Amino acid sequence: MNRTALRYASRCVRTLRVLTMLVPVVVLACGDLGLLDGLKAAGLTGKAPPNAALITKLIDTLTSNWLWLIGTGVSLVLVLLAGMLAFGSRSAPDVLFRVIAGIGLILVVIPTALA
Repeated sequence: MNRTALRYASRCVRTLRVLTMLVPVVVLACGDLGLLDGLKAAGLTGKAPPNAALITKLIDTLTSNWLWLIGTGVSLVLVLLAGMLAFGSRSAPDVLFRVIAGIGLILVVIPTALA
């Protein structure tokens, strides 16, 4: 075989690979379109239930309490680490970087991965 035929064959193989990857994705994406029909048939109207305001208020209260607890805990840990740094602890920088990394994981990485 000459070089032109080999190039053409390799392009064909690449095209087939791309198509074999795209076809299942397209089929799965089109298959999900009819899922909402079952919910509509079961009576889903898209309107909030009558007591939705109570649930929203409860979630808001729990969220504000949770944020207050996290803020207080992080502040206490940072004050403790500042005291360790002020009194010359050798392990204070390691602990400080671990706390910062943990806070970053909890606030940024984990919610991003779950979203």
